[in-house]
Amino acid sequence: MTLVSLDRETVRNGGFGASPGLMVRMKNFVSGTRAVRQLHQLDDRLLADIGLSRGEIDARVWGRRG
Repeated sequence: MTLVSLDRETVRNGGFGASPGLMVRMKNFVSGTRAVRQLHQLDDRLLADIGLSRGEIDARVWGRRG
């Protein structure tokens, strides 16, 4: 069994054939989702201080151009 700790979340691979790459992608998804949620909670002034607008959050977190 493989355990991957994601701060408060733990992902268990119980031997169902999930590859290590899948575990990394799951960790990245959980981390990205958390970052998006936290950034959306900031007000517009704080976002401007770190060089983001509200419309850019998803693209910047997930690495897409927009």
